[in-house]
Amino acid sequence: MKFAIAMLMLVCWINPALANDVCNCKGYAGVGGPCYAGVGGDAYAGVGGPAYAGVGGACYAGVGGSQYDGVGGPAYKGVGGAMYDGVGGPAYDGVGGPAYDGVGGPCYAGVGGPCYAGVGGGNSCPRVCK
Repeated sequence: MKFAIAMLMLVCWINPALANDVCNCKGYAGVGGPCYAGVGGDAYAGVGGPAYAGVGGACYAGVGGSQYDGVGGPAYKGVGGAMYDGVGGPAYDGVGGPAYDGVGGPCYAGVGGPCYAGVGGGNSCPRVCK
């Protein structure tokens, strides 16, 4: 039972590292980093890679793809869209907004912030961050 609890805690602890958006990666891009785009890296965009943008790939931008930015698509930036950055929108970057990048904000890119691009950073940068 102790082992199961320890494994659950471990999985919960490493989850943010697995949640990085490889299609719009923000974070350390060096070898071993969450945004490393070389062969075998978490952001590798070649055929079969986690960031492949061809038909059927995780970063496909055509109709039905996760990066489709047309009306109703997951990357749509118009009013009502998941990436709308106007006041009250899910990607609003003003003070207190879900994409605010000032100190303490969810998209802060300074040392220790969720979108820090240095060594060890970028593992928990929200998708709405620019």
